[in-house]
Amino acid sequence: MTSFEGDTGPYLQYAHARLCSITRKAGLTAEDLETADLSLLQESHAVNLVRALSSWPDVVQNTLKTQEPVTVLSYLFKMTHMLSSSYDVLKVVGSEPETKKARMALYEAARQVLNNGMKLLGLSPVERSVKESG
Repeated sequence: MTSFEGDTGPYLQYAHARLCSITRKAGLTAEDLETADLSLLQESHAVNLVRALSSWPDVVQNTLKTQEPVTVLSYLFKMTHMLSSSYDVLKVVGSEPETKKARMALYEAARQVLNNGMKLLGLSPVERSVKESG
């Protein structure tokens, strides 16, 4: 049986699918996200996630230098755990319109980093999980 819990490939796929689901439910366009006021992201969960995302280029560079893909894997698990603990605090659907755009822009950035990291490791990001479509 495939496990969607713990530090596994399917867990990363589930995290990616969950971000895709939030994007679908938010109903915002790419243009909406481009105009998001990111200064509205004041919650500690948001600030910590922004810091983690900003370290992604260094993670990739370090991985290329050391040839140790576990660096990317560890980073992705840490980031997805941060995301998981943020969903209840940084709600998108039902938030004020400008806050909704800012939070969705943050989640879209996280989704893109997760997507890139998974592809770097040879994992396939999915847009819908078995849990979601079943």
